[in-house]
Amino acid sequence: MAGMPQTKTSQRRPRNAARAQEAILSAAEMEFARHGFAGARVDAIAKAAGYNKSLIFQYFGDKLGLYTDVLKRVDAQATRVGLQILGSLSPDAPITRESFGALVREMVTAMFDYVVEHPQPLRIIAWEEAGGWTTLRKLYSQLDHSDVHLFMGILDRARQAGVLRPEISPHLFLMILTNVCRTYITSLPVFQMVLFGDEPASKLDTPDALAQARDEIAAFVVHGLIADS
Repeated sequence: MAGMPQTKTSQRRPRNAARAQEAILSAAEMEFARHGFAGARVDAIAKAAGYNKSLIFQYFGDKLGLYTDVLKRVDAQATRVGLQILGSLSPDAPITRESFGALVREMVTAMFDYVVEHPQPLRIIAWEEAGGWTTLRKLYSQLDHSDVHLFMGILDRARQAGVLRPEISPHLFLMILTNVCRTYITSLPVFQMVLFGDEPASKLDTPDALAQARDEIAAFVVHGLIADS
């Protein structure tokens, strides 16, 4: 009846639904990372999440809807990081080599740390690359591009200020910045074999080695793409 207090069951249901959706999304992210969109099985996702398969269809509609929400969740995490960093640069402040260099270093550091801490999205991207991005094309318009648009605006300002090398377009800068960290992390196992074999003292994936690589990549990007004074 109207005006009556909610029962414990009605109060608990929204929280339980949110908890179930998060568990399903986490299990789905693992499954899509292991097998890609085509190879992932909803039955396996339901089993890993601990919920009935019918509940997955109730919440997400179908397999593509579930995949879409997995990527939207991943994208939202990365976008929050990017916007937080990009927002530190005032739209009215002049862009200098020092301020832009500091911004790029912070972006590289954040991207590197993100891909180290979130390996599953890298594997999903690898499956998309192998498949020609066919599934991502179906849902790309639903992702948040606000960080990309903001960064492209900053790159245009940097180029006009003579900070970005004139022979490098903002689009190329964005592609290099986005891919250099991801490529380094995904290539670690093969370069470990090529360069050091099984030498235990020369591991490329230790915390110290990763921190050094992150700093060197940031320096490489800054010195390679920012115009000389």
